[in-house]
Amino acid sequence: MKLKERVTLAGRNMLGLLDAENDFMPTGGYEVAHDLGRFWDAILRVEESVGFTIPAELEAASLENLRRLTDNPDRLLHNRPEVPHMAPKAKLNTHNFRETLLAMGGLIRRRHSNWAAASAAHLVSVIDRVVLADGRLDLSQMGTWGQLPGPDTPMVGQAGEWFDTTSSSGRCLEALVWLYEETGDDRVLDLSRRIATHHLEYSTTEDGSVPAGFIDPEHGGHNHSYHGTLKGLLLYGILTGQKEYVDRVEATYRNGVRLKIVKESGWTPHDLGKTRFPNDFGDPVSDPASTGDSAQIALWLALDAGCGDLLDDVERYVRSRLAPAQLTQADAHPGIEVTGRDLGTWGIHLPTHGGKKCTPDVAAAVTHSMCDIYNNICTRSATGLQVNLHFDYEDEDITVTSTRADRGEVAVRLAQPESVMVRIPGWTPESSLKLTVDGQATPIRRLGHYAWIPGGDQKTGSDILLTYELPKRVTQEEMPSGRVYTIAWRGDEIVGIDPQDGPMPFFAALEK
Repeated sequence: MKLKERVTLAGRNMLGLLDAENDFMPTGGYEVAHDLGRFWDAILRVEESVGFTIPAELEAASLENLRRLTDNPDRLLHNRPEVPHMAPKAKLNTHNFRETLLAMGGLIRRRHSNWAAASAAHLVSVIDRVVLADGRLDLSQMGTWGQLPGPDTPMVGQAGEWFDTTSSSGRCLEALVWLYEETGDDRVLDLSRRIATHHLEYSTTEDGSVPAGFIDPEHGGHNHSYHGTLKGLLLYGILTGQKEYVDRVEATYRNGVRLKIVKESGWTPHDLGKTRFPNDFGDPVSDPASTGDSAQIALWLALDAGCGDLLDDVERYVRSRLAPAQLTQADAHPGIEVTGRDLGTWGIHLPTHGGKKCTPDVAAAVTHSMCDIYNNICTRSATGLQVNLHFDYEDEDITVTSTRADRGEVAVRLAQPESVMVRIPGWTPESSLKLTVDGQATPIRRLGHYAWIPGGDQKTGSDILLTYELPKRVTQEEMPSGRVYTIAWRGDEIVGIDPQDGPMPFFAALEK
């Protein structure tokens, strides 16, 4: 699978979101201000990951738009009430703490922007005032309180009771950690500490089960924000070396999220708890952004916390959900127009396993995740190069080509002989593994979840080939409504499903 092509296509889609008739704002989604922050985060990551070129005129327009929509006492992204197409959704939106900091952090990292650094520092000081010692929010501490529509009262959360702030402080934690890594500002780290301490207690449990409040049918929770909070807790633990945060997120992923909130197929709902947006069968609409979040959590746990088995999850989420859900030209159906706004996109979809469409912030969120996954196909460790995921990849040190035919194959060529480890999928039979170096069969030396090929076994330009069986199996997934899908697998890819959802189904109909 050529992940670079999919990331590049996603980058073009990000540019296609910009509406020339409305000052190149990303219109038609959840909220222009929110989607602008997501645009900047995604497009800069695509640039960094695959060398994507952002046209100068679109970058200049988008930067001016970012200045306009943060030109307020808090430096927080919000819609301008005096602009007609933004006015209906002009509100004080703490959901955008994260999006604003992601955009500013990206501009600091990629453009060394002093303006972005100053804006981010100002917003951090605002959030620091808003987030109280017990984790509640006091919105009266914001400069825009009373200037824009918002909650009836400034206090978010009741003292002494469980409350959910994953959609505000929780989801912004990962952006704070990345901001600290760019600026080294101790005020950012201290705010991160306060938010992380609260959410470790309120948003996780020791045994890894999801706190009951999040999945209470009366609570309107947000899956992407909950996943974002877990990502922030994990990044904070990795940054500070506090193992309790890493262990707690691992437990939550393994016991509360994996195969529960996110099914094996990668399906996961937009809503946690109360179903606010049901489809025709009464099931929650699905959000691939949360699948991408889960893939990143699994990736970081694998590479930074020794949970190598979770790399199987990362690759399965890409192959069984994120790639099939992306709208490509090949997906065009008669009577369904695919525009520049649609091509390469992802979105919230009503059908459980179909219905590709553009939802700007979702498209940007998945693009963010796909960039991270692409960047970590190959990494370096103390033992040398690692091939973590079986996707095509090339840089000055290594070329990886992955194919699926009768068997799975991953071919590796190094620029110079050196130690390399190639991941062995945990789902393939051990007896099916075959490793060759320059066509000669070589015994497999395992290091954890990898096959290790020392540099002494190679010469310049050696061809390393690992092949393995793609076992077939059939599973069933039951949706909250009771609707059951029968899924045919080949390895970690879905090759058939019944019933098949449309329009624009993700998978072929199951052969009966």
